[in-house]
Amino acid sequence: MEQYAVGGNVISYCMKCKLSQNHTIVSMDKDAITQVECLVCHGKHKFRSASAVKRRSAGKRASAAQKTPAVTWEEALKAAKGKELAYSMAAKFRVGDIVVHDRFGKGVVLRLHQNKCDVLFQDKERLMASAN
Repeated sequence: MEQYAVGGNVISYCMKCKLSQNHTIVSMDKDAITQVECLVCHGKHKFRSASAVKRRSAGKRASAAQKTPAVTWEEALKAAKGKELAYSMAAKFRVGDIVVHDRFGKGVVLRLHQNKCDVLFQDKERLMASAN
């Protein structure tokens, strides 16, 4: 059994990044890790063992594969009624805005979150930083 200590590193699932990756241990309760900080996004959250994270069921994957992202992107782009804006992490977006990203191309804002937004690009949906 591994011994962990505050300040040490551990693999944990990050809900913000949606990946299992290195985290710094922020707090512990006896031998149990209680809070960690992601080394990528610097978000602090409770420890989630990478092996304990539930995987999506095969049924969900099959239904998502039925509609390709390119078709959904084209439909979203035609239905978008917002402004066409250059992407910037400091910009505020609204649902339906068309975002032009220098690497990913054109995308449509689908949902807003605190300081983030979901943008559908031609290849896939991405969680992007914003001033929202």
